[in-house]
Amino acid sequence: MEFLKNTRNLLAIIDKEVDGIEFEAGDRNRVSGALFDVALDHAKAIVVLLENKIYASVYALARPLFECFVRATWVQHCASYGEIAHLIKKDEFKLNFRQMLDAVEKNRQWEETLTQVKRGVWKSMHSFTHGGLQLISRRFKDESLEHNYDELEIIGLLQLVALISFLSFTEIVGMSGAANEKDKVLNQLYDSMCSWCFNQSVNQMPGISVV
Repeated sequence: MEFLKNTRNLLAIIDKEVDGIEFEAGDRNRVSGALFDVALDHAKAIVVLLENKIYASVYALARPLFECFVRATWVQHCASYGEIAHLIKKDEFKLNFRQMLDAVEKNRQWEETLTQVKRGVWKSMHSFTHGGLQLISRRFKDESLEHNYDELEIIGLLQLVALISFLSFTEIVGMSGAANEKDKVLNQLYDSMCSWCFNQSVNQMPGISVV
């Protein structure tokens, strides 16, 4: 699938650019930087799993990918020092995911794209991650026990992977203070994504279909 190949290429470029990047030490940067890096790991894992046709695990990683990115952005831009200290001490976020997402979109002055993603697919993501009916129903094909492959749905998931990966990269660059150095590659990645990822007649992810 050409879309999968393009997503892999995007992640390879990001991986190369992030390697060795430095940022100022501190709990805020350490926690958010780690979470952005985990989000990128989940993105790469989704690509590898798709290439090996391990679809159940592909779907199961959609929610952790999304959650890690939102939590990382909240820690970096919205959390108080007390909230960060509580997280480190208790391994617990004081805000729920919806509250963090609202704070992130307001702080970053983003349109409610991520809110629309959550509104459309949150229950499905939960079902995928925890072995619910959404995952079970996709496990049968022509009376056999295998994943019922839907290319449009996979493209939608890869759109989410590309979006979260690019945004994670921009946040890491912002933390590092290397925006000027990375400006060229950021613009190139953005222009490339607009051509192959979001200039599509089908935009399914923020809409994985609901069974």
